[in-house]
Amino acid sequence: MEIIEGDPIEGKAWRALVLLEPGQELDIGWVFGHHLARANGQLISAVLLPTREESLIAQARETLALARNVCVEQLTHHTLILHAPDARRALPELVQSADIDLVISRADARETHDFSRVPCAVAVLRGQAYSKPAVVEDPETERPQPASIDRILLPTAGGPNTIDSLSFLLPLTNRTEITALFVATDYLSVDADTVGAARLRQVLQFADATERVEAKTRVSWSATAGIVAEANEDYDLVILGASRESSLDRALFGNVVDSVVRQSRKPVIVVREGNGTLGNLGSRLAWRVQRIFPRKTMSDRVQIYTRLRRNARADTDYFTLIALSAGIAAFGLLLNSPAVIIGAMLVAPLMSPIVGVGLAIVQGDGRFLRLAVGAVLRGAMWATVVGFVIGLIRPDDPLTAEVLSRTAPTLLDLGVALLAGMAGAYALCESDAAGALPGVAIAAALVPPLASAGIALAAFLFGPARAQLGLGALLLFSTNFIAITSAAVFVFLALGFRPNVTRKERRDLQIRTVRIALVMLAIVSALLAVITYGLAQEDALEAQVREVTAVRVAELPDVELQELIIGNLEENVLNLELTVRSTEPDALDFRAVVALQEQIGTDLQREVALELVIIDVTRLDPFRPPTLTPTATATAPPTPGPAPTPSSTPTGTPTTEPSPTPSPSSSPSSSPTPPPTATDTLQPTATPSPVPTATIVPSPTPRLAVVVSPFGLNLRATPGIDGALLALLEPGAQVVLLEETETVDGDIWLAVASGDLQGWVLGAFLETPAPAIDTDLP
Repeated sequence: MEIIEGDPIEGKAWRALVLLEPGQELDIGWVFGHHLARANGQLISAVLLPTREESLIAQARETLALARNVCVEQLTHHTLILHAPDARRALPELVQSADIDLVISRADARETHDFSRVPCAVAVLRGQAYSKPAVVEDPETERPQPASIDRILLPTAGGPNTIDSLSFLLPLTNRTEITALFVATDYLSVDADTVGAARLRQVLQFADATERVEAKTRVSWSATAGIVAEANEDYDLVILGASRESSLDRALFGNVVDSVVRQSRKPVIVVREGNGTLGNLGSRLAWRVQRIFPRKTMSDRVQIYTRLRRNARADTDYFTLIALSAGIAAFGLLLNSPAVIIGAMLVAPLMSPIVGVGLAIVQGDGRFLRLAVGAVLRGAMWATVVGFVIGLIRPDDPLTAEVLSRTAPTLLDLGVALLAGMAGAYALCESDAAGALPGVAIAAALVPPLASAGIALAAFLFGPARAQLGLGALLLFSTNFIAITSAAVFVFLALGFRPNVTRKERRDLQIRTVRIALVMLAIVSALLAVITYGLAQEDALEAQVREVTAVRVAELPDVELQELIIGNLEENVLNLELTVRSTEPDALDFRAVVALQEQIGTDLQREVALELVIIDVTRLDPFRPPTLTPTATATAPPTPGPAPTPSSTPTGTPTTEPSPTPSPSSSPSSSPTPPPTATDTLQPTATPSPVPTATIVPSPTPRLAVVVSPFGLNLRATPGIDGALLALLEPGAQVVLLEETETVDGDIWLAVASGDLQGWVLGAFLETPAPAIDTDLP
């Protein structure tokens, strides 16, 4: 396509394109386009030439000169002569480049156009009968001007083509009388006229034409007969929606459009709505759901728009309520109190600006959109700061369950937000449903995620691992924001909110922002799907661990599983803490625990570190009292075992110097002295040498200790039961005592070395071997 004469069309405006032929006289089609453009925007008169013949160009210039001369001065009128060898491709290209809203053409034109490829609305003139000439002279200026169109008949059955026609016909009502006609066939129902009147009211209310278009119902034996009978009255033009009847209907009753064109004495313009645009899809969707959501009148929509725009402003009251709500929520999160958190939800004022974002998108109001989005973002930032400041009160405390529950959003949260957004938008539009707003505020939960993010960021200063939790809380708020906005867009479209057809810049903004909202909703849905899948996998793994552990514990005699604490499933070694009850605790020895650990690890196909706590249980049956007959207990013979643990206190035997044999005392003894034996007289009495007492000498470095726990002893990386498990020391194993000791929760922890490992063990389960005593005499 090449422009022979004329300038490219630029800028945003509603435009009607009238296709003319070389040498053609102006007809009712051009007059109709002229009046529409005068009421809505701009007019483009164009001639598409298959060749560049000079004769054709000259004829096209004459036709366009007449159009320029007839066109009123107040109307912006563009004329174009185009070289279009392929008219089927040239017309869609021209519509897109000039941003055309309506194409008007004659059905009997010499050039055949493929209107199915044209994205905008199309009006095709059928029949040329017209009671008045298309061009008349103005008696005051004595210059030609377009003839007036005083009355238009618009037959309708309530289809989308008629509604699309009303969108650009309504501005003509200041000078033209428009009558919407519904033909009710009398053979279908005795109340056909009542049904037709109700259908007309529904169509006119949907198009905001109740007060500007006359509604008329006519009962006839067929739709064609009723339209023709009405059209033959005092009407200048008949506008019909393109037929969507099936082939069977056409075979039985004939095509309505063809029949009206043949039988009426008035020109007929057949209108088809735009093809495949997002705006048309939204209109069709709104038309489908209008029976579910009652559409609002124009006055009601103006009141709702004014109220929501006023409530979306970020003033002093707004920021004050945000700070109070965030403070209440933060304290409730730290206290792990759901009741306090619910109170914070009721105070939060974030719902109004978020719903306002949805209304601004539907209306295509850029200023309102910036106002509402700015209020939401500044309010969210302020709530996060308040949560961060309050989180500094107890930054190193473990995060409560209420905080953690808001750091991992799933697709379920997205579903809740979508329904809450629909309920919130509907409640803000319906005064009778305003009582639902507190429930919507609780369901949406906008401020608690922001306070949770602030608390997690405060804890991040003391524990970097908590930064991910803060991002999860912000993702939950983003999910709620995007879902509520998207749901509000749907509700407002269903209630009839939309930009004026002549405000093309608003329509373009509406389409762009709706696309952005859908893309963001898809991105958030994808992220939540990944998180949901990961949580489902973790839950499945945890369920598997619990099932395997329960089965293996059940195989042990007289043992019942009381509690199972599972460590981090992502670590290489899975830490399990089991608490069991047993009537025979002595039956669980160290080997049984090791075997249980190996069995669980084999079933799970991963390394397992097991800690077992046994609760001794005594079962008493009230129907079987214990017997009073004493039972003889067999005393087991003494089993040689290790010597008692030597005390660190030196032995009490005094160390004495050797003394000479005592001489007979000169004083008489109180006890008789035994007579000397023969041995005593034959050899001198041996003077007993004093036995030296073994003195404890400090053991040389390294000092050794022995594990005396029958179940073994855990070697941990840090002192305390929360330290990472390095190894399990077997009973009787020797370790090297190091110099360090720590006291944790009243227990003494010793630093030891075992092989290449160094760690901490409970000192109560170590004993130092007794030092060797040399009993040989010198």
